[in-house]
Amino acid sequence: MTIKISAPGKLLLLGDHAVVYDYPCIVTAVDKRLYVEAEITDKKEDEIISPQVKESRFVLESIAHFKEKFKINKSVRITTKGDFSHSVGLGSSSAVTVATYKALNELFRTDLTNKQIFDLSYQVNLEVQGVGSGFDIAAATYGGTLYFLTGGKKIESLPTENLPLVVGYSGIKADTPFYVRKVAEAFRTKKDAMHRLFSQIATLVESAKKEISQKNYSKLGKLMTQNHRLLQELGVSTPKLDEMVDVTIKAGAYGAKLSGAGGGDCMIALVSPEKRKAVEQAIVNAGGEVIVVDNHAEGVRIETTDDQNEIFVVVDHDNNIINYNTRYECHHDKNLIHRATGVVLFNQKGEVLLQKRSRFKDKHPNLYTISASGHVGKGETALECAKRELFEEIGVRTELKFLKQFIAERSTETEMDFLYTGKYEGPFKINETEVEEVRFVPKNEIRNYLPKLAPLAVESFKRLNLI
Repeated sequence: MTIKISAPGKLLLLGDHAVVYDYPCIVTAVDKRLYVEAEITDKKEDEIISPQVKESRFVLESIAHFKEKFKINKSVRITTKGDFSHSVGLGSSSAVTVATYKALNELFRTDLTNKQIFDLSYQVNLEVQGVGSGFDIAAATYGGTLYFLTGGKKIESLPTENLPLVVGYSGIKADTPFYVRKVAEAFRTKKDAMHRLFSQIATLVESAKKEISQKNYSKLGKLMTQNHRLLQELGVSTPKLDEMVDVTIKAGAYGAKLSGAGGGDCMIALVSPEKRKAVEQAIVNAGGEVIVVDNHAEGVRIETTDDQNEIFVVVDHDNNIINYNTRYECHHDKNLIHRATGVVLFNQKGEVLLQKRSRFKDKHPNLYTISASGHVGKGETALECAKRELFEEIGVRTELKFLKQFIAERSTETEMDFLYTGKYEGPFKINETEVEEVRFVPKNEIRNYLPKLAPLAVESFKRLNLI
């Protein structure tokens, strides 16, 4: 079985470098994601296919630590790919580390919490790079926009949404460890002066935290620009970054600053909708590249195994075919009524076979549902679909009896459902990408599962007078 996980990149909004010395920062996750696929192999050694990550050592160290912690001796194949390259400076190394731990966690069912994934990933980051605060690890793990203290002493999700940012890439790949060590040397020789500077940055961070929650972008932009001037004083900016910051402010941005360690990589500008095009053009005119990203993105997550381009049969209220649309379209448009089937199996005792949906499903993962269900394909009858899904999901072939046809309206979709019943004792052959488990449950106990039932199960059991 192949597990697919993704984790987001990041942008540091305020608090660069100071966060290494126990001062706060604000970081936001971006929708450019790093993907990790993991599977168990029968080879003697682990295999790493990682073309978009700066070095595979992050993956190798994550595997080594995970195996040692959980006493695992099986080999794995890890494949990575991403929406962004390590050269852009959006945190690919942190994202791949977090995604690798999450993938191994799902592959071996070790029940790691997000906090444990953060701690383990931060340990790898320190071993590989020798320095770092962990804010990028936190963004990859938790997502959203975070108020963060060094090492995860505090990780607070801020009440905001996608901030109106424009991101400009300088075209120069920064050496993050070099600039972190450069600041460390300055801190060693001029500790008092550095504390004063970091305290000023921390004051800006605390103010920005309030302005973000209040959506006061004009004040937030000014705070960002002040943060950049302090980073210039710290000696981590470059003429190219300074130029890109200055031209975006002249073009009407609320404010702008470098994002991260400095020495290259990206800068960010906070803009109003009417000034966005002018700010983007200013970045291009200065020799930069506009990186199109949204922020406040979701943290590390399991990627569904369901094909979003699968074709569904779309019908009218009288079940007449009117079109064929993709799975994604049908699951995001209530007007697209699409055919689906469901099967409820009973054993000789009259018990009902419940199926627990896989954690990899795009709809209602980890919830209990009826024995089998699925969507009717093009050129397929409802009965053929029911029999196919029953065999594909739990390895069952048995006679089915048509019970009911009904329309089910839900928050984001509408189904034309065909419900069948059948009798079966076992055995079962579970498809792990579709199903977590199956169990027979007495009819009078179905109500106990109500908080954990998928909508189709609720709708079906009502029609069977079981709830």
